[in-house]
Amino acid sequence: MISAKMLLETTRDLKVLYVEDDEELCLATKGLLELYFEKVDTAINGQLGLEKFREFKEESGAYYDIVMTDINMPVLSGLKMSEEIYKLHDTQSIVILTAHNSAEYLLESISIGIDGFMTKPIDNDQLFKTIFKISQALNDHKMIEFYLHQVEELNEELALKNATLLKKNQELEKSLRMLDTVIGKEEVIHAKPESKHLSCELNRDIQEQISHLIHDDLFELKEILTEIDVCIIEIINNQDNISSENINLLVKHFSRYAAILNYYTFFNNLSLAMSSFSETMREIPLPEDREIVHNIFTFLETFIYVLSKWHDDLSSGDETNLNQFDASIISDMETIINMWTQVYNDDSSEENLDDIFDF
Repeated sequence: MISAKMLLETTRDLKVLYVEDDEELCLATKGLLELYFEKVDTAINGQLGLEKFREFKEESGAYYDIVMTDINMPVLSGLKMSEEIYKLHDTQSIVILTAHNSAEYLLESISIGIDGFMTKPIDNDQLFKTIFKISQALNDHKMIEFYLHQVEELNEELALKNATLLKKNQELEKSLRMLDTVIGKEEVIHAKPESKHLSCELNRDIQEQISHLIHDDLFELKEILTEIDVCIIEIINNQDNISSENINLLVKHFSRYAAILNYYTFFNNLSLAMSSFSETMREIPLPEDREIVHNIFTFLETFIYVLSKWHDDLSSGDETNLNQFDASIISDMETIINMWTQVYNDDSSEENLDDIFDF
């Protein structure tokens, strides 16, 4: 059963439009929804609902998170209003509430992409299950977008730093060439061979490691990443029963990944960070808060996506791509570990809402 507290944790930042031509029912349901949602606007028919939807976008620059609507209403039906809303925002979450449970209404609702369909009189348990499912999906999407935006900003920052570093290297090389000219050809002949030989040896060693990575280990890294992804999905689908075996398997995969990176000198920092990452997951138990656990593994999914993109860059064999994402990858691991190890305190005021409904 979904408690009021669990529901509030997923809905408190969301904004809702509720469209219902029965004004008494509309007022009562609005009062109920306002206990959970940040903002609840209402309209008494589909045409007014559509106008309210447009006005909200113009005023706030954003769309409602959820639209809830009756089907049979004067002026414009709930289904027709939904079709018009999808023209404005094709990913809008819409829940249909109706006194009709015929297959015709159900099929039409499904065909236009409605997220939820419930019959009236409204069953509180079913209503909040539907709202919880939709709200959780919306929050997951928002969180993933937030973290992807962070990753993009980090990548832009790293690209700028790399460009600055490249420019400084070019300036240094130019200065060294000028210095060689000043010193004179004789001294250059005596001074250069050893350093030039050492530089060639280092470059050859790096090139051999890159070749070994591309032809031998990159495929295995991709396979491990696939196994990690499967493991994370299984955990997300069974969050109520995450076993120690699930976590141990995840730790094993990340440890294997770190061991392969450790073979390459240019991945030393990344290997150490990955080893520490897996060790923390092995030693410290998951938080008890379900929302935090859900966020951890949702962000882990995003982290796997970043690693897969990094693999694509490594496939090119370009030396400049080797450590391009190191800072971003290490930062992502630190974020996940902070979520994993941080202690969250529940707001005691939220617990009072548990007494409002006994689901």
